[in-house]
Amino acid sequence: MSGQFIGGPGSAVYSKWTVVRARVFLMAYLIFLPAGAAFSQVLTIGPDFSGFPSAGGDSNSEQVRTVIDLFAPASATGIVTSVHFYWSTAGCSNALKIKFFRPSTKLTMVAERGPFTVSATDVTMPLSPPVPVLKGDVIGITRLTNCGTPMLFHEQNATYAYFSSDFRGPYSAGYNYIFGERLALAGTGIETEDVLRAVIPVVGSAAGANGSNFRTSLQLLCGAGVTNGAITGKLVFHPAGTSGTASDPTVTYTVGAGQILSFPDIGTTFGRSGTGSIDLLTTQTALRPIIITRVFNDAGSAGTAGLTEDLIDLSDVRVLNAATTGFLVTPVDPAKTRFNIGVRTLLLGASLTAVLRDANGAAVRSVTKSYPPNWFEQVDSTNFFSGFAISANQSIAITISSGSVIVYGSTTDNTTNDPNIQYASPMVTGS
Repeated sequence: MSGQFIGGPGSAVYSKWTVVRARVFLMAYLIFLPAGAAFSQVLTIGPDFSGFPSAGGDSNSEQVRTVIDLFAPASATGIVTSVHFYWSTAGCSNALKIKFFRPSTKLTMVAERGPFTVSATDVTMPLSPPVPVLKGDVIGITRLTNCGTPMLFHEQNATYAYFSSDFRGPYSAGYNYIFGERLALAGTGIETEDVLRAVIPVVGSAAGANGSNFRTSLQLLCGAGVTNGAITGKLVFHPAGTSGTASDPTVTYTVGAGQILSFPDIGTTFGRSGTGSIDLLTTQTALRPIIITRVFNDAGSAGTAGLTEDLIDLSDVRVLNAATTGFLVTPVDPAKTRFNIGVRTLLLGASLTAVLRDANGAAVRSVTKSYPPNWFEQVDSTNFFSGFAISANQSIAITISSGSVIVYGSTTDNTTNDPNIQYASPMVTGS
């Protein structure tokens, strides 16, 4: 049975059960990323199958066509290391791509591998590099030529979506689907034990310009009455100018109910100087501590001046994903302040275009940049714009073409070294 999912209640003509199921597929997903340090159980994505597909091949004659399984999303957060599928014709050169999509963002593609040449109808192949997925992500396959099609099984409650293109998402008006058949397509991999729950975009223990001496303190709270036991997890420090790795400095914390764990200078705790970014890792179901982060200039006997920095959850609108635009504003008086731009990517890295506009909205500079996974850097704005100096009251529009990233602007007073921070955020419509 075929149909079309339009995305709004009552806007598609199919069963109530299908509407509820589609909403579950598209909305009810946890926003977690794998830590990459410790692994446990097997991860699966796509329906398990054995034997020759009972429904034959996809009968549609379109040369380019993408089909996406909606029946068996990823069982856990982790990495997919191999795929198994049936193709109707052997000996097809550069015939297909394997793709991975995120239902919670309107089937936005998060990764693809290929094109692949098919030498047999029953294919098992490793993915190099492995593909990171979240629990609830789905798998698909794109046909690129007229040689062969993906094969199918009859399955009463199965569903797959299809697009007449080399689909990358997100969809706009909705999608077509087939009900009662499932793809002969599945992936397996490794489930991760610890997952990334949130990010502190920038921390530091470093001397800066104009005699500044920046430090970062952290306080972790496990609220009394929330739990009778302790909560545990890890803080991982990723140094600036490099991608995070499993060997980065790690602090394991344990906080009892009602207790506060304090780190007066987190850089010293990690045994590192300079700037960096912190990941908060816990098990998938663990309670997350309340974290108070203060970044401050330590002027010794003259006291401190600083700010409270937000812990950014991965579902926060300040995590900019593909096809999203966030905005920063330059200082009122750049002659009296210095303005830096910080970038922290997540597991998939990010590519972005930043457009600098004057106070009237006219574009004066544009740069396109790509960053690797788990990357952090903070650079002065002139460096960020490849030698072009900002002026007062300008806007910076940052549009993400792929991946996920947190971008912030840091303004510091040249006299007092008093810092401030803003996060690139999208415009928000009224309710």
